[in-house]
Amino acid sequence: MAGRLALGGEAQPPEDGPVDDARRRQLRAAYRNAEAAARAALMPISEEQLTALIGYVDERVVTDGCDHTTRFAELWAERNPVDWARLGAGLAEFGGYCDCEIVMNCAPEDVFR
Repeated sequence: MAGRLALGGEAQPPEDGPVDDARRRQLRAAYRNAEAAARAALMPISEEQLTALIGYVDERVVTDGCDHTTRFAELWAERNPVDWARLGAGLAEFGGYCDCEIVMNCAPEDVFR
């Protein structure tokens, strides 16, 4: 829909209508999808691997406690040939700066959805 002219000859923005609302919803959905893809790209492992990592780290933190390092996550990476530098950086992007924070902040559903 074209803009309207005001009394002084100035263009007015087009009125919102059903087409504009639909387009706005489409743009919002595209933005959310792009944002989710960008977040997932920060994590250098798959969703299944992240699930396994969280399970392993959680189990170890429950039994041995968290010493505010990533020792259990690093051990998991070593045992599952994953580059720790990339994984550690990806976990930190989601707030996983130590083992207990990895469990609390890096849930696969938050990272990959």
